[in-house]
Amino acid sequence: MDQAINIDIGTSGIRAQLLNLTDSSVLRTAILSRNPLPGANVVDHMDFAISYGQGIAHEILISAINSLVSNLKPENLRRIAVCGNPIQLSLFEGIEIRDLAFAGKNALEKIHVKPLERNGHIVSGNEIGLYADVDVIIPPSVRHEIGADALAMMIKSGFLDTPETCMVTDYGTNAEMALRVGDRIYTGSAAAGPVIEGQQISKGMLATPGAIADLKLSGGWQALVLDEKLRLVEGPRIDLRNRTFKATGYPTKGITGTGVIALMYAGLVTGIIKPPHIEGGIIRLGKGITFTEEDVIEAGKAFGALRAGQLTLMHEAGIAYEDLETMYICGASGTYVDPLKARFTGIVPATPKRIIQCGNTSLELAKDLALDPDYLSYLNEMKKSVLSNHVMFASSPTFEAIYVQEIALWNEGMPLEKYNSNLERSGIQPVPQKYHEVIIEKKSETDIHELGKSLEIVESKYGFTATIQCSGCDTCVKECPEEALSRESESFKINNERCLGTACRRCEERCPEKRFSISDFKLELPESIEIGQ
Repeated sequence: MDQAINIDIGTSGIRAQLLNLTDSSVLRTAILSRNPLPGANVVDHMDFAISYGQGIAHEILISAINSLVSNLKPENLRRIAVCGNPIQLSLFEGIEIRDLAFAGKNALEKIHVKPLERNGHIVSGNEIGLYADVDVIIPPSVRHEIGADALAMMIKSGFLDTPETCMVTDYGTNAEMALRVGDRIYTGSAAAGPVIEGQQISKGMLATPGAIADLKLSGGWQALVLDEKLRLVEGPRIDLRNRTFKATGYPTKGITGTGVIALMYAGLVTGIIKPPHIEGGIIRLGKGITFTEEDVIEAGKAFGALRAGQLTLMHEAGIAYEDLETMYICGASGTYVDPLKARFTGIVPATPKRIIQCGNTSLELAKDLALDPDYLSYLNEMKKSVLSNHVMFASSPTFEAIYVQEIALWNEGMPLEKYNSNLERSGIQPVPQKYHEVIIEKKSETDIHELGKSLEIVESKYGFTATIQCSGCDTCVKECPEEALSRESESFKINNERCLGTACRRCEERCPEKRFSISDFKLELPESIEIGQ
């Protein structure tokens, strides 16, 4: 039986599947619950690679993917297909990424870097460091911030198959979005951050078993938790006002992005949350699982970036909010989120007549490529058609004007009426305060459409190590916000997939003896893994 593997290299985690090429079925699924590169978002990953060496970043990512491939136990493996944003795919392939970090022509000329085309192509597995010597299919990137995962959400959602005015958003760390108005397609990418994937929240986690993914009102609030097959099942009962919980149903480990959205909704409608504050300062969700005012602020930043991006595209297209007929929502968050709760928090527009939940489109596009490598030609042609109306949010005055109001709304408690009046003064239409009736359609109950015979959560077994002679006060260990640092005697180890990377450095900054230096750490990788052929 000939086999292939499809892989979604996400900023917050990596998902892989083993496929039967004879009947196109999924045999097994394996997930790395965090991206192995230090950092909380794609910018952190890029900064880490530039600061510490693109070769090291490539080696970390390849080692993690080798581990996933090994756990899938392939036999007669013929090819591997991947999908992801431009930075993850470039680090995976081991090619230049500085052209993604510096978009300006003058800046690139100064450092003698020529922008790469990044068309879809095929490379050898051994050539990029995989233990499997097979063809590796890499789809095209559209621009330096719009990658193959954006093509995936447009193709696999149905966004391209309708003549109506519609929008699609992949709710993830680097939230790609597109708006279709007639024959025109407007694209953008909002740095929503890892909150939407459940990370950078005090007890946040990816959409894996044990994660609170929603809340429902049933004689009080009840958590809905992902089980071992990524299905939503009942979990603990939560008393928001009294900050207590009753442990029932499926055991919880933390909260994922859609759970954060649901909790923010519940807190807002009950008045327990009045951004940026929580009545009583904290919400208890389970044993050792809390939601704090700092989490409210982080969630507000993500919600604000998403809404600012969507409103910016509609402003640039010159349409009224009421013209938007259908909203497609993709990614794990697009599967498990309650669209009505998401709409209440502002991350789904208020006016579409239909909301369609589509699941993990990036993994599905990688599956299409694994089953049919000739599909690559179509993707290369499609890349050309979505280049013309791209909006760079980082330099957009409209996005800046809206996001400033979002920060004031979520982090400073500014009323929505003031928010809208400020938008109108900037020549931007105000946000509707009434919700339209909406039809909700769900294409799949789980974000991964088909799991196969097994689902395995793979943990990393490598990190950075260093020997540091110091007093052993453990200030560095205690100050790590992600509990990524550990010490035994003079031996220190950083769990790189938990580390926030160059954006944090709290361990280094808080060392009272100034002996701790991240630059002293060396990468420790597992031994070679044998991959079946």
